[in-house]
Amino acid sequence: YEAYGPGGAAVIIEALTDNTNRTLQELKAIFAKHAINLAAPGSALWAFEKTAEGYVPTAPLSLSEDDDASLMKVMELIDALDDVEDVYTNAA
Repeated sequence: YEAYGPGGAAVIIEALTDNTNRTLQELKAIFAKHAINLAAPGSALWAFEKTAEGYVPTAPLSLSEDDDASLMKVMELIDALDDVEDVYTNAA
């Protein structure tokens, strides 16, 4: 899944699920509470390069302290979901 978070930070979410509808609804619930926008497939990938270790930002983005704190909170919530394997952001 791809999304845009606080300060316009791109977010890539890798999930392994047996029920994509459930996973998407769980993500949307988090997004709705924290002003995150689900993005169309491929729309946030431009900010990353795929490597053996995962996604590495090619366009790092500096965030304000408030936006950074909000993004880190959201990333922790997303990462805590059972179906989520990894979460990446281009925030510096």
